[in-house]
Amino acid sequence: MRLPTTLATAALTVPLLLALSACTKESERAADTTSAAPSSTGAPTPSATPSYPTFAAQDYSYHLEVLCFCPQLGTVEVVVRDGKVTEATSLDGPQAGASAPEFARLSINDILAQAHAPEIAKTKIDWPDGQDHPGSVMIDRIAQGVDDEVTYTIKDVQVTPEG
Repeated sequence: MRLPTTLATAALTVPLLLALSACTKESERAADTTSAAPSSTGAPTPSATPSYPTFAAQDYSYHLEVLCFCPQLGTVEVVVRDGKVTEATSLDGPQAGASAPEFARLSINDILAQAHAPEIAKTKIDWPDGQDHPGSVMIDRIAQGVDDEVTYTIKDVQVTPEG
């Protein structure tokens, strides 16, 4: 038995539309949660001393790769001055040369604060012995959730000399 053309088209289109709508909503959620400042519900704030290891340098640049159910950026060069991100530029991928979106405008300590937030279900931090910063941070925001995980890879950290 052959399906009418309209029914066959609908059968193929509906799953595609559902997948795309999930992508959009998940991307927006990833952008919202990864760019959020630590909350006042126990997560570190700029005036509080974190109870976990942090990256001591306040002036540096590094290369960040964000792997999540969000728009893929490739490598982003992040410039941090006085502990705050001043620039974040995509180096390769589809947005090469463009300013990176908010979810990739993170200092190393912003990433660590996210990883240690009390509402996070699971975190895995790869911090090589003798290195002053982590190499990667994996965050699973919702236990047994789908598409809420994000992995940050931190490379080529260049501390700006004082003076």
